[in-house]
Amino acid sequence: MQSTSKNKINELQMIISKMPLEICCVTVLPEFGVRWREMSRAVRNARLPMAPASVARVLCRHIGKSLPSDEIAEIVARLRLKLVATQRRTWHVIKLSEQISDEPVNVLARLLPTRVVQALRAVKSQKFMKPEVQTVKLGDLIYISIQMMSDTREGSVLFVATPPGEPVALVSSLHSSLLRACVQGLGYKKFEDASLNGRDIHSLLRIYNTNHNEHPDFLASLPEYNILPITARSGIDYTGRKMDEEYASQILGPDPPQLARLTVSSEKEFFAPERLNKKMKLTLQLKSEDIAKTLQFWAAKGAILPTSDLFQIFHKIKSNKIHIEADDE
Repeated sequence: MQSTSKNKINELQMIISKMPLEICCVTVLPEFGVRWREMSRAVRNARLPMAPASVARVLCRHIGKSLPSDEIAEIVARLRLKLVATQRRTWHVIKLSEQISDEPVNVLARLLPTRVVQALRAVKSQKFMKPEVQTVKLGDLIYISIQMMSDTREGSVLFVATPPGEPVALVSSLHSSLLRACVQGLGYKKFEDASLNGRDIHSLLRIYNTNHNEHPDFLASLPEYNILPITARSGIDYTGRKMDEEYASQILGPDPPQLARLTVSSEKEFFAPERLNKKMKLTLQLKSEDIAKTLQFWAAKGAILPTSDLFQIFHKIKSNKIHIEADDE
């Protein structure tokens, strides 16, 4: 038990060290009833730089003596969840269906941990481990962390974020055995992979549902593609490059959602069926800090047309997986 408490303190120190200093003030210190004035004085007295690692070192030095191990474990779980909410990680969108119950946000947040625990206890394969569920509401989202634990081992953690009242959730893993219990806790029976993933939660929600968009006219309709000669500095531009660039900007909108990955697949018959009667499969994986900016740059250089299906991930396809049929132009 002593080694478990020591591990939790080490994990707590690691979590605090990863947080920006301003988040430490707002998020971490209230968990222990410590004021920033007292903490900054303790850091200066220890002759340490004013950094998150210093706050973590000073704070964790006294926690083991003043708090019981159970309370430390609960604080670690809450802070781990808040760290996840402030960090960029890969989230997968799932569609929820067959609603069981519908409550106000405050009621859902209060009942959610109990519901998830009850669903997990019904699973026989987890009967020798204890479920640990933490929830926190940040902004318009409820964040959830679920982990199975025992005295000798700790299971992997499943993180979930959901906008209350909407049949959609974002999860850190699609293959976790804890996911079905979380879906039941949210008040639904079934879930389905939306084939949409990325690191920015709000961008994923904007792609999935345009109600999350601050620009109501964005994605409402596609402009007509009509290339015409325009006047440029060097004369008249007949290439249409400038028009392509402007058209791509209109499609993507003033603040397009961010995606970091795009997978394009296609199948086509072999050019000589009498020699090989099979289809050729082609898969292209595009990784970028911002797929929208990359596509816009390609359109401006003439590498792709702004009418390409690649732009439709934000409009019709709602997924970062695109399959192009052989007869598509």
